[in-house]
Amino acid sequence: MTTTNKPKLLVVDDEDDFRMLIASALEAEGYLVTEARNGEEAVNLSRQYTFDLALLDIRMPKMGGLEVLEIIRRESPSTDCIMITGSQEIELAIKSIKLGAKEFLSKVQTLEELLNRIKNVLRAHIAEIRIREVESAFNSKLLYNLLTPLRKIKSSLEFLEQDSSGTLTEQQRSILAGANSAMLTMDAILNDMIDLNMFESGRVELEKFPTNLDELIPSLCSRYQLHAESKNIKLNVEVTGNVPTVEVDPAKIEQVVNNLLDNALKYTPNNGTINVKVATQLIMEDERQREYISVSITDTGVGIPSDVLPLIFDKHQIFIDGKLPERKTTGLGLLLCRSIIEAHNGKIYAESEVGKGSTFTFLLPID
Repeated sequence: MTTTNKPKLLVVDDEDDFRMLIASALEAEGYLVTEARNGEEAVNLSRQYTFDLALLDIRMPKMGGLEVLEIIRRESPSTDCIMITGSQEIELAIKSIKLGAKEFLSKVQTLEELLNRIKNVLRAHIAEIRIREVESAFNSKLLYNLLTPLRKIKSSLEFLEQDSSGTLTEQQRSILAGANSAMLTMDAILNDMIDLNMFESGRVELEKFPTNLDELIPSLCSRYQLHAESKNIKLNVEVTGNVPTVEVDPAKIEQVVNNLLDNALKYTPNNGTINVKVATQLIMEDERQREYISVSITDTGVGIPSDVLPLIFDKHQIFIDGKLPERKTTGLGLLLCRSIIEAHNGKIYAESEVGKGSTFTFLLPID
């Protein structure tokens, strides 16, 4: 939703009278309201449409409100949720808030009280969207303004290298090479920031094609063999079983794999090992098994401390050099990886042990 559109609400309750009462009152306030009579219907609607707010009854047959809350917060994190119940159990309230609910309301409250609490959550939701829009516009302008002079510096350095061949001293060539290296690093950082900003503002459209990951991943790994051999690192690739074709944006998946392989090679010492594995994996979700393609990259590098590991995909914790003295990184690459994989409705996570290495895994849904 942009701040100029009417908020879209999903009202979920198996009690018809209460659901229709709340829905009618919210429609009278000018909101766009969709109703669901049970948890399963709510989940299906949340997968088809984008809602700003979902009002969930906790106690429903088959699929309760807490289960619906977990699914919506996992699959549609931009949708805020309010839990509504006929009882006032403190344990349920605590659990709801821990699962990501913004409010916990009781049906014994008056309709006016309920509407006021709902409108408060919506006001906060709209304010947050507005802040993100302003932040995105500012970041976009700033990044492009930085990129323009950087490109001029890049052209100037390339001209100096070509025009001064054979006329520079050894020291001057070393200084020029260092400047070129620093410029390339800055260029890569700014491009990552631009890509990340576009993902966060919803301006990226994936160009999906039927893709054979069992062919794409080994092909990408082959480009890193020379780099690996220069450090005497064994780079192994294994494809397990029959890996089906999936609809993905191959250029974006390539970006993810390149980022993870770059990190693995950077932080794996000489004579180490990097294992890349492509396979299918079944995961239990919503009381049914869902099939994913799993791509994992395991290294024997320096590893990541356990207190830092949960932060590596967190936007607000990306500059973590102080906690990772052996891993000098902005963390932008991992944030971009997360954005790309989540845009494919996939998952990405890491496992690590200091001194033994790390495994980064991303999962892409087959169906």
